[in-house]
Amino acid sequence: MKRGLVWTIVVTLCLALCLAAGAGLFVVRPILYGDAAGPAPVRVDIPAGASLGDIAATLATARVVHHPFVFKRYATFAHFDRQVRPGEYEFVAGEPYRRILERLREGDIIQIKVTFPEGLTCREVAQIVERKLGIDPEVFLRATEDHELLRRHNIDSPSFEGYLFPDTYFFPSKATEQEVLETMLQRFFTVWTPQHEERARALGMTRGQVLALASIIEGEALLNSERPRISAVYHNRMRKDMLLQADPTVLYALGGVRRRVLYRDLLVASPYNTYVNRGLPPGPICNPRLASIEAALAPVPNCEEIYFVAANDGSGRHVFTRTLAEHDAAKRQADRSGAARVAAASAGARDREDLSPKAPQVKKGATAAPAATQHGAAKGSPAPAPTPAHRDPVDDDDE
Repeated sequence: MKRGLVWTIVVTLCLALCLAAGAGLFVVRPILYGDAAGPAPVRVDIPAGASLGDIAATLATARVVHHPFVFKRYATFAHFDRQVRPGEYEFVAGEPYRRILERLREGDIIQIKVTFPEGLTCREVAQIVERKLGIDPEVFLRATEDHELLRRHNIDSPSFEGYLFPDTYFFPSKATEQEVLETMLQRFFTVWTPQHEERARALGMTRGQVLALASIIEGEALLNSERPRISAVYHNRMRKDMLLQADPTVLYALGGVRRRVLYRDLLVASPYNTYVNRGLPPGPICNPRLASIEAALAPVPNCEEIYFVAANDGSGRHVFTRTLAEHDAAKRQADRSGAARVAAASAGARDREDLSPKAPQVKKGATAAPAATQHGAAKGSPAPAPTPAHRDPVDDDDE
């Protein structure tokens, strides 16, 4: 009987150990090795303030975890329960629970790469933000004119125009317009250094005025080498109390359109129109690159030029002059260069047409089609004139 009792106890203990081992394996396996792998990644949104129970339920619904009770208990035991960061995550079923919790603690949220080219206006930035992040562009634009936010950042301009630094950013997929603005502003204030501030004071300019001039330079220059010289022209004109007559300011006054300035545009009623208002516009007209900002602060020294005109020779360069007579001569040369380019383009079009495959030979007895039908009615039509990248920024009678 004693022997039977011993065996009973041994068997009971073995069963208990097996059950404990099985339970332990049930608990430990998903923590260390994860559940069965899933077919594809899934996106899971963890809202701010979500409880651990809510997070476990959300992950279970998405089939990221199969045992939410185990997930929640382990998170509490390992002190992950108060370290979860909100955002949109991408998980796959099969990730170990420990790794899932580590990612939630680290804030390993989905990031969207967004590139903002140089010289965009806030409205154009808003269009990219809408396309990449799904933020309403009008909501974004209203945020760029938020007086409280402008005051908080000590910005002396009507909006954040000029302060949204062009660069490549990585934003959370659920980023708000405020988060986008704050991120771009932080980037600007890392680029704008105390040395820039000191140089602005030496020129008698505020930061907003420097950015306004930099934005005009951004709109005018195609070549980096010309930015300081264009800056010098505008500094000279301001010193002489001359109208700046910068075409990019007219386009901004017209709503930020990108086209050639027409004569009738020059009289548009706007404080940004430097053809009718003296001095710099009330704020920047785009978001300039660092090279334009530095050019505004460091114009070419000992420069006496007050005019420039696009050379119109395809190089992107400008011709800089000191007198109106020199400027008019440079304009005539630019017109001749433009006409020569149009003629060359037309000749090239004709040459390409002459080299096109010939019409098939007409078989004996067949009637030949008229030449215009064989070769097209538009043979020899001149190519459209190329639109200059930059017109004369100081002449008000050229259309």
